[in-house]
Amino acid sequence: MALFGKKKNEYEEASKNLSKDIPASDRLIMEKLNDNDERAAQLVQELKKGNPLILNFEDLDALAANKLLAFFAGACYALEGRNVKINEKTYLFARKVDFFDGTLQAFIDHLPRG
Repeated sequence: MALFGKKKNEYEEASKNLSKDIPASDRLIMEKLNDNDERAAQLVQELKKGNPLILNFEDLDALAANKLLAFFAGACYALEGRNVKINEKTYLFARKVDFFDGTLQAFIDHLPRG
């Protein structure tokens, strides 16, 4: 029996409970955003649960798009994640562990470039 044990943080617990049978690319949530802070907060909760996000900012004016982009980038940073620009108005946000199985990178690599 050890005298000192490492305490697991919430991030480690969430990562441990992810189903290894479901590839990250199959957990993707794709959404065209509107300027709704409540929905943005719900999407961050999904990101925390291990569901990568592909978000399209096309319908937003520049101010709203920049506000939400900064919000999701900050949430992703706090979760030790990555954001990937897919095109001018679309971004992928995912935690670092969601890239481990390789399916997200394969998804990104197979997107049409225009």
